Amino acid sequence: MAVIAYQGTVENGQVRLASDIQLPDKTKVYVIIPEAEPPAPPRTFDLSEMLAQMPADYQPQEEDWGEPVGKEAW
Repeated sequence: MAVIAYQGTVENGQVRLASDIQLPDKTKVYVIIPEAEPPAPPRTFDLSEMLAQMPADYQPQEEDWGEPVGKEAW
């Protein structure tokens, strides 16, 4: 497989190449981003840790969500 490198920029989420570069439709391309930080892993939560952070004297209270605005029933 032959490899050719082109430089481009990202504008509005699309890769823009120089105007004189024409790629055939359905060409498979790979994007390599130098000096890029990998995305942060998704954050996970541990219920036991969250409960341990609650104050010992916490008392839940009923919330008033207002009058129904649709077909919901309370």
